[in-house]
Amino acid sequence: MCFSIKIPRNINQLSFFFDAEISADAYEKQRNLLLLQQEMDGLEFEKLVGLPHSKNPRSHFKMPGSDDRVFPGYFAPVIVQEGLKRIVKPMRYRVRPSGSKTEIPAKFGVYNARIDSLETKQTWKPLFMHRHGLVPFTNFYEWVPDPSPEKVEDLSLFNFLDNPRDNFSTRPQSKSKLISFNPEGRELMWAPCLWDEWTSTNGDISFYSFAILTDDPPEEVSIMGHDRCPIFIKNEFIDEWLNPLSSNKNEIYEILKSREEVKYAHSWS
Repeated sequence: MCFSIKIPRNINQLSFFFDAEISADAYEKQRNLLLLQQEMDGLEFEKLVGLPHSKNPRSHFKMPGSDDRVFPGYFAPVIVQEGLKRIVKPMRYRVRPSGSKTEIPAKFGVYNARIDSLETKQTWKPLFMHRHGLVPFTNFYEWVPDPSPEKVEDLSLFNFLDNPRDNFSTRPQSKSKLISFNPEGRELMWAPCLWDEWTSTNGDISFYSFAILTDDPPEEVSIMGHDRCPIFIKNEFIDEWLNPLSSNKNEIYEILKSREEVKYAHSWS
């Protein structure tokens, strides 16, 4: 899994790098959502969006902080294709299927899509070959077995998903330790994603959401104790990925298997 990523702060630079227009409409939807979350009664907002009751109902949807970290439930810029243009849109990192009445809890993993489940998992089937995007980031973070023998307390990973930012920063000593990976010699990487758009019954709220595609890791990630890794597709295949209807499934799978030739460096966080 990919529990969190670090995104580039400057949206204009991303727009230039990917030759993509910034969607004013999509960013207005994001602002409207965050504004309603703050202004509406908490219980009414949760009912409208089909969210589970929380002690802090004004924190269901979040923006990255000064560290630019994105956890499930946070917004990040995503590149999509509309007609002949690439577009940058803010999307929440955790898919909310269109038409769903209630939120799918993060613990069910709807923020990462395994490449071997794209045609078998009900969440991904309607999106694969239809709604493809690209997520730019500089680092990705994982929990891996702690190599220090004194860390012996075993805690369930999913106990930390309700408030991931707080939990990742204050997590007690356990058998797991947070590690950061980044591609050596590269300031930016990008992963393919699947995305969806959810709209409330009354039409007052609409937002985009995405899940990062993952696959078996390269040796340098596997040896550090993690069994999944975001896919880093080759730059030359970005257009084909963003326009899936112009290809067949076999061609798309070949694109997903054609990775940028990088080696990942790591550091303990």
